[in-house]
Amino acid sequence: MNNECSVVRDLLPLYYENMVNKETAEFVEEHLGNCPDCASELEKLRAEKTIGETSLAERTSDAEVITGMKKKIRKKKWTAVTVIVACILIFSLLIYQFPVYRLLIVAGTLSYYDSDEISMLVSIGSLSDRIEAQSVLRQADAAFQDCKHTDAECDELYGILSRYATPSERSASYVKYSLELWSAHLDDTEGYIWVYYSMKAINSDGDTVSASSRCEALWKVEKNEDGVWEVVSIREHP
Repeated sequence: MNNECSVVRDLLPLYYENMVNKETAEFVEEHLGNCPDCASELEKLRAEKTIGETSLAERTSDAEVITGMKKKIRKKKWTAVTVIVACILIFSLLIYQFPVYRLLIVAGTLSYYDSDEISMLVSIGSLSDRIEAQSVLRQADAAFQDCKHTDAECDELYGILSRYATPSERSASYVKYSLELWSAHLDDTEGYIWVYYSMKAINSDGDTVSASSRCEALWKVEKNEDGVWEVVSIREHP
């Protein structure tokens, strides 16, 4: 291989990419026309470039396919997650609105109540009814935490709810209690409220003087002359 061949072969990559000027291109083409070896080198270069471009195109195509598959998988994944979350929310709302599990909590006392009363237990009632029922729960809260008034005074203050107060005759210092609204079903002038409560009255020595634990109760309520809801009767398993 002479010096001219060496120069041409160094120029072949640039010539192939059309990166040389006109004069240089003419020089390379003239040499290639007279030198089969250098012409063969150009063909090899073209073949390598073609293979490389084909390989790159295939890799690009493969990458696009993989990217497309990933997008589809990701989309299906998020669709599945969305469906699962929606199902959980719907299930939670149903359980919240219809907490039938409470039947298990009071299973031992269900025979004490009739079917209509039990049906009100497994549905929490409308939001407006539950909001109106809060006034009744505030009355009950006052009774539950009261341990300073006499039995007669409690009757006067709380009416039928005085059964949840701790008369001063029992010498309690304070009362620990929990009161949960289970359901409220009210019409214009009367209705029913299910509650669930526990309470413990404790004296100055730390001793329990009275207690009730995990009790359910059905309160019948009516509006008085002033339009205030009052508890008029209580059904509670003995």
